[in-house]
Parts: sequence; structure tokens; C-alpha cells
Amino acid sequence: MKKIILFLAVILLISCKKETDKSISNKIQNTQNSEIGFISYGDLLISKSDFVSQIQNNNDIKLQRANLSKIKFDYDKFTTWDYNTTEEKNIGTITLKLKKEKKKNPDATLFTHINLSIYKNDKKIDELTVYKEENYSEALVAINQYFYIDSDLNLWTLETNEDEDGIKVIFWNYYKIDKGSGKINLIKHHIFNNSQTPDVNKNNNSWIGKYSFEKSNRDDLKTSFEIVINNLNNITVVYISDGEKPETYKNIVGEIVADDKIKIVFNKKYDDMGIIYIQNYGKEYIISGEPISTINPGNEEFPLRKIK
Repeated sequence: MKKIILFLAVILLISCKKETDKSISNKIQNTQNSEIGFISYGDLLISKSDFVSQIQNNNDIKLQRANLSKIKFDYDKFTTWDYNTTEEKNIGTITLKLKKEKKKNPDATLFTHINLSIYKNDKKIDELTVYKEENYSEALVAINQYFYIDSDLNLWTLETNEDEDGIKVIFWNYYKIDKGSGKINLIKHHIFNNSQTPDVNKNNNSWIGKYSFEKSNRDDLKTSFEIVINNLNNITVVYISDGEKPETYKNIVGEIVADDKIKIVFNKKYDDMGIIYIQNYGKEYIISGEPISTINPGNEEFPLRKIK
């Protein structure tokens, strides 16, 4: 009788373990002791200039694909993630969190974006799109972005565009994640002059224009932004917070944090509440940042209207 009871107890424990494993299957925790240190993540080739040159300077698509096939890290796993899947890595007081972006493009056959968010003491500090896989079957175009983070928290991102003419490098960026503050700082921004894309620099003309955003919170108090970008070294922001008096900021310098995203610090005294981000998706624009996410908690970004 005791043997039967013991057998049933073992079966029950195994069953409970399976249910527990199933409940956490969508959250991949990879926590590392700060004394051991952070181990690199991604494929080392993404950080190598000669690897980038082999793709960019070769017109034979077979050789280009052969070079890309040298990437051994399994980036394809990100396409299987759902919106609840996260992967976390802890380094001292900061946490690196990878999560699938809740955004779709109706023109894309396949559309996967993975964002890297940096948290310090459980507070979100910064965010960057580090992985992309976009396939447009009608246009016969595929866009891919890869990333690599080394043990010192240096970060590289590489974006490529493949169409009927071959594979071209769109941009290759180098960032540094500050271990103290958790900020992602852009160190070098390389954009290549391809037939698919215009030659762009720090004064990127594609951002020039006037933008408008307005949203009310649950108490019907409005928050709004009027943004005029003459160039990335000359930005004006008119900010209204929760129905208060307008605040005007001039001669702001914007920062490119990704090929399709800029960062605008309009008031350093506000810390994170003085920072907004503008991201471009074709003809659409998105505004995000702490002043936006606090309007209606749970919504971290909203559409931004480009007036001209």
C-alpha cells in the first residue's frame, strides 16, 4: 500500500512540474550572476567590418548569400516568438530584455521586429530595435537586421536589403550600452549609398517637416507635441502636458538611434520625461517615450501626424 501511495505521489509531482514548465514556456529567463559577467549574445560576425564589406562590395548574389550563411547564431528563432515571449539577461543593476514588437505591416508577408529594452532597478531606461525580418512577396524584397552584443555591452546592428538586383547593406551601426545609466549610446552610424536608399548623414533630410500629436488621458487632460524639424541640428518642440501652459524648446539637436528612428531630448531637467522618439514606417510615423507612455498607461506609443 505504501508503495502505491509513493508511486502516486511521484506521478503527481511530475504532472505538476509539466504544468509549471508549460506556464513559463513563453518566458525565457537567462539570468547571469554579475560576478561571472555577461557573455556575448548574437553572432560575432555582425561586429566585423570585413564581413560587412564582403557583402556590400560583392555583386554576385550567390557569393553574398554564401557570406550571410556564415552567420551561425539562430536569429530565426525570433520569428517563432509570440508577443508574450521575452528573453532577459541581468548584468548588475541593469536588465537587458528582448521582446517582440506589437506591430504589423499589412503589406508584408512576414513581419517580425525584436526590441532590446534596458531596465535599471525595474525602470525602463532605453529601447532599440535590434532584429528585423520583413518579406514583401509582391515587391520581391526582403529586409533583415541582425545584432551582436559583446561582453562589454558594445552593440552592433546590421541591416540588409535583398531584391532582384542582389543584397545591399543599408546600415551598420555601433552602440555602447552604459552599464551605469542603462542608456544605449550611438557611437558610429554607417549608412551606405545604394540604389535602394539615398545617401544619408547626421543631418538626414528625410526627417525635415512639421509633426503634430495630441491625446487626452482618462481625466480628459490633453498632452500634445508640435515638432518642427528643420534638420537634425535645428528642432523646435512645443509641449503641453496634461492641459498645462505650452512649453517651447528651440535649437534642439536630434540623435539617430536607428535607421528609421530618432531621439529628441527637449528638456534634460525632466530626465526620461524630457525625451521623445520618432520612428518612421514608410509613410507612417510613431511617437513614443515616457511623456507618451504616461498618458494612458499600457500604451507606449501612438501615431504621429506629419503635416508637411
